Order: sequence, then structure tokens, then C-alpha cells
Amino acid sequence: MYDYTGKTVVVVGAGSGIGKGIAEGFAKAGARLSVWDYNYENVKAVADSLVANGAEAIAIKVDVTDEENVKAAVNETMEKLGGRIDALINSAGVMIHGDETQVPPESVAGFRRVVEVNLIGAYICAHSVFPIMRKQHFGRIVFVASNVHKRISVGRVPSYTSSKAGEVALARHLAVEGGNWGITVNALCPGATLTPMLEAMSTKEQLEARERLIPTGRLASLEDHANLALFLASEEAKHITGQAIDVDGGQILPWMERQVYFKSVTEE
Repeated sequence: MYDYTGKTVVVVGAGSGIGKGIAEGFAKAGARLSVWDYNYENVKAVADSLVANGAEAIAIKVDVTDEENVKAAVNETMEKLGGRIDALINSAGVMIHGDETQVPPESVAGFRRVVEVNLIGAYICAHSVFPIMRKQHFGRIVFVASNVHKRISVGRVPSYTSSKAGEVALARHLAVEGGNWGITVNALCPGATLTPMLEAMSTKEQLEARERLIPTGRLASLEDHANLALFLASEEAKHITGQAIDVDGGQILPWMERQVYFKSVTEE
């Protein structure tokens, strides 16, 4: 169990899904939480739940594409939660499905919007906390990217594929920038994850079909991602930086090889 007592952690995109799960993980470890999301109603409910369970947490409505809005959120966090920011976990992201009848399937406007949130927003958040972490000679930045950085996203959405691959590249570059100042930067790359949204939009049969393509036989849980975020933000991970770590139960492994191997081991 990690002990984040006295540490201030910002979780962006904490109003639902993976970001919410990560915020809950840090709260259980004793961190002070500043939870950000564009949907204030959702993130306020998350913060209220954390406080009700004994954590110190504040909720801030943030548009990650607005640099001044992000800077204001950073300042509010510093003022209310101990005057420091020890870790930034950026889980904010959007996906806009394109027109499946078109090639390419996405409009330029749709592509631009996804890249603005997923990639430029990630940079704005990191850029805004870097001076604080440099002054502290300590900081942890974790971008919640995706294992699509090694393949392509489902649903023919090139913007999502490009933006998430960009986050991984951004983590590598910022790792070099921050290394001398005790700042590590990594990318946590989820595979298919059992979120309330996925459950709501999938049938039981569809979920089971997804699970059959994963060597561990199940979808990732929110706790799986929280566990890695807790490690990467810890003192124990001080020599791990510029890395992209897939949390997907082996989903990214080549499909044909998985099928042949799975058949062979089940026939033994």
C-alpha cells in the first residue's frame, strides 16, 4: 500500500471512468486531491464522495484547451491544498466517431477537436505544473494515453489514434526536459477497460467477445489503471521515465499469434 499522506495530486478528467478510478485510488492512499473535469456536476460528485470517505478533495471545472483556465486551476489547487503539486495524472480525453461512409471518416473539424483536447490539452496541463515541480525538485506526470499508440483505434477514428500516439511521444520528450529536476513523465496506456460507459453501450455477448481476445481472459478494471498510476507517481518509480506502459492483459499482442497459441494450450 502506497502512502501519499501530505502529497497533492491533480487528476484531470476525474469526473468519470478511468480518471475517477485513479482519483479514488490516490484518495485511499491518503493524497490530497484536486479533481478536474469539464463536466463540473460529475467531478463535484466525485469530490463529494471522496470527502465523505475521509479524503481531502476539491473539484474544479476545467477546459484543458484553455491555457488561462488551466493556470487558474493550478493556482487554486496550490492555494487550497498545501502550496505544492506532487503529481499530475492527465486522463482527460474525447473520441468523436466519424462518418463510416466516408474515406477518411473524420472531418477536419472533428480531428482538430480531438487533438486539441487529448494532445494539446495534455501539454497545457503539463506545461502549467512544470515550473512548480521544478522548484520543488520533485514531480510526477502521468498521461493516460492508450495502447492504440501501437496499433489503430476501433471505429475508424484517426484523430484518437494520432492524439494518443502523440501523448506517448510527448511523455518521452518531457521526460528529458524534467529529468534533472526530479520530474518523471510517463504514459499509462489502457487497453479495453470495463467502465460504466462500455457496459452501457455493449451487450453481454459483445463484452465476452472482447474478453476472448485478451490473454488474461478479462477486460482491464479501473483498479488496474489506478495501481499503475500509484506506482508511477511514487518515490519507488523515481528511475522510470519516458516510458509507455500498456495495461491491457496482453491485448496488444499480435492477434493471429494469440489465437494459435491459445488453441494449442487449451488442447493440451
